[in-house]
Amino acid sequence: MLNNLRRSLLACAAAAFVLAGGNAHAESWWSRTFGPKPTGFRTPQELEKATTVAVGEFTGATGVTAAQAITDQLAASEGVQVLSKGARFNLTGISVGGRITARLTDRKGKQIFERTYAAPGLDDNVRAFADDIIFAITGHPGLATSRIAFVSDVSGSKQVYLCDAKGNGVEQVTHQAFGAVAPALAADGSMLAYTGYGSGFSNVVVVDMGAGQERQMASTPGINTGPTFSPDGRKLALTMSFVGNPEIFILDLSNNHAICVTESIGVPSSPSWHPDGRRLVFSSNEGLGPQLYLVDSATEQSAVRWPTGYNFATDPEWSPNGNEVAFTTRISDDWAVVTEAYPSGRAKVIQRSGAQHPTWSPDGRSIAYVQHGQLWVQDLATGKRRSIVSGRGDISEPRWMR
Repeated sequence: MLNNLRRSLLACAAAAFVLAGGNAHAESWWSRTFGPKPTGFRTPQELEKATTVAVGEFTGATGVTAAQAITDQLAASEGVQVLSKGARFNLTGISVGGRITARLTDRKGKQIFERTYAAPGLDDNVRAFADDIIFAITGHPGLATSRIAFVSDVSGSKQVYLCDAKGNGVEQVTHQAFGAVAPALAADGSMLAYTGYGSGFSNVVVVDMGAGQERQMASTPGINTGPTFSPDGRKLALTMSFVGNPEIFILDLSNNHAICVTESIGVPSSPSWHPDGRRLVFSSNEGLGPQLYLVDSATEQSAVRWPTGYNFATDPEWSPNGNEVAFTTRISDDWAVVTEAYPSGRAKVIQRSGAQHPTWSPDGRSIAYVQHGQLWVQDLATGKRRSIVSGRGDISEPRWMR
């Protein structure tokens, strides 16, 4: 009798779904009739879009350790959910001596990728693997291998440091006698650029992060500062003044050939590349106070002012998708971090009370900035933030790996 009743109710549920013409109506009917759906329950439509993953068996001498490390790394990541079963994606593999060979498949067994990670340490392999998984599942870069460069005076002079996305693994990169500022990281983390003062003038130095070798890329008389890597890592945009007035130049790293892309009466600074690798946004004071300007490096057209609605705008940085620009402004005589839609749209105040130097996370979900000498990361969707580096002197000029 009960079985017959249940079959009748399920038939009614199916009919209700068809007649309602929508999954939401059917789901509401289910909830009213049988109560809330079990935890982890997903309709076929939801399952096809879910960013869920289950970590299966990892064989080999370090397989158990690797599986647990991967589980922990993914559980702490944004955008994915680790389930014990019923996930859209599944991981299996083998790990020996910290080396990982892993396979990602969908719930039907179709292989998404199979790769080997052979860095000397298990932790490095786990982070690289986690980032690949997140990108394959969500289409957004993972943050496990990303780094944030920043400046600190904790050693007695301003030097460049690195940390991971959570503020861990802080390490000093530069040891310049006269200090180092304005750091920038290439998108793949292979190179770091910064401004030093060893030659008597400000000069731009590029560090090969793998070999640890440094080379001066711009050391002409006058100003050489504010380097930032193009998306492909082949060029630097920076401010140079060897021609007279400071201007924005693009420097080819393969031959040191520099091209001027601005003609200003102010002091243009802090260039940032659009993801298309052509357009630049920068700050300059042309008599109206610091404002933001745009220039297309592939044309000979003059830079144009991009109105932000603020009388003061510096430190611009384009979002990873090119749809927004973050910058520093002043509100009621206090520093604040703002984002504004590009090419036009409303501005949004991210943080007031002394917040400066915004920089986007590679996945575009968060912004890092400094406030009262600390390095903060704020989630843009929830507004939640956390201090990730503090107690290390006065911190400034953070730049996330892009």
